[in-house]
Amino acid sequence: MNVLLINPASPNIARISTGFDLEISNSGRFPPIGLLFLAAYIRKHSKHNVKIIDMEVENFTNEGILHFIKEYNTDIIGITSFTYTFYDVLQLTCLVKEYFEHISIVLGGPNIQLFGKEVLSHSEIDYIVNGEGEESFLYLIDKIEKKEIVGKDKGIGFRNNGEIFIGNPTWIKNLDDLPFPAYDLINADNYYSTFGYGGKTITLCTSRGCPYLCTYCQVLSKKYRTHSISYIIDNIKLFYVKGYRNFYFFDDTFNINSKRVIDLSKAIKSEKLDIKWIFRGRVNSINEELCKEASMAGCVQILFGIEDYNNEGLKKIKKNITIEQATSAIKLAKKYNIKTSTNWIIGLPNHKKESDLDNLINVAIKMGSDYAMFSILQLLPGCEMFEDAANDGVINRDSWSEYIHNPTPSCQIEFYDKYINSKVLSRYHTKSYKMYYRRSGYILKNLLSLRSFSELKNKLPVAINVLLARKKSNHK
Repeated sequence: MNVLLINPASPNIARISTGFDLEISNSGRFPPIGLLFLAAYIRKHSKHNVKIIDMEVENFTNEGILHFIKEYNTDIIGITSFTYTFYDVLQLTCLVKEYFEHISIVLGGPNIQLFGKEVLSHSEIDYIVNGEGEESFLYLIDKIEKKEIVGKDKGIGFRNNGEIFIGNPTWIKNLDDLPFPAYDLINADNYYSTFGYGGKTITLCTSRGCPYLCTYCQVLSKKYRTHSISYIIDNIKLFYVKGYRNFYFFDDTFNINSKRVIDLSKAIKSEKLDIKWIFRGRVNSINEELCKEASMAGCVQILFGIEDYNNEGLKKIKKNITIEQATSAIKLAKKYNIKTSTNWIIGLPNHKKESDLDNLINVAIKMGSDYAMFSILQLLPGCEMFEDAANDGVINRDSWSEYIHNPTPSCQIEFYDKYINSKVLSRYHTKSYKMYYRRSGYILKNLLSLRSFSELKNKLPVAINVLLARKKSNHK
């Protein structure tokens, strides 16, 4: 079977927009890690052919994708689907089915576990994969090839005589059983991050799931699993011999276990891998030994999710951290020359007046991280805060289900505006970036800290967006 995996372009992504947007999404261009794992698993455990297309990165037009499908003699297409991107996903499936009705189209991704029935209400979509797809998708490919009946217990969703059946989500128990991501199927040089020092960067994901219960977060697997240190080191070596020296560990929470980070750092030093790396982590798992060992092993930046400006707000969202821990983590990182970036959410339930938003910005500045990212609260089913907001009548509980049934381009996501209206929230979104990045001392300090031309090249578009941020005139 010729299997084609597609990461679709998403020009019509659902978003929060009131005309005050700051186009700050340029934090980098990251590879479709899920598809890379999927492709590697198919190749290891079968004789099927598999290719990957990242439409936006490779600038594929509709004509281009249709030509590729025909030339490859495609049998099955797997498409990554997020809730925000479903309009573009559906447009792509409709286009393919118009010209290649015989090709089986399979959707996977986090959207499936939430809205499987709604997705399968569209006749252009033949199957869905519920949960982590490596084992389930290969099972489905084999069944399609042999023209056998698909079982109801393998995480597969399908229609049969007008009825929709969806298997329970499946999860990979031992991540080390997975082969290394099939980076050879994409051009790794097309991807980059504005974090770190720039240059060619490889993105790796070394764990899955999250055991925490943050009320604003949609985590579909609470079962936290990790790759072993030896697996990670061997994966790094594959790229090291090809000249790659920058790595971004894209795990949701890389340092849940601080010992794991310490052990990895020691292994990097032991193997004499001269690399630079960054990770996304939690402040409550940062300690001096971790920072010391990580710095000595080449860690140059840590990205922290702080989210709110005081302990009362953090407790309400069940973040399980404190402002004191955040301050301490940033100071420890600075002590060992590790840069930090912090994330903050505008419009949380603890923000009941504009002064709360001013306090959030001021605390973010006072915290002293090298970079900061601000976003307006967005809620999806599957998180506690969505249920609370729906129960309070602040948002429409069925809005996302209705969107999947009948997606529209550039759909406006509902604001959580129980206390502060959408225009004020949007104004503060832009204000937060202006206040944080337009400080004269900040600009000079960061210009002087640039280490390379590639770092300047990667960070310049974001810097221009911030410095020139202004109200848009075409608000939707």
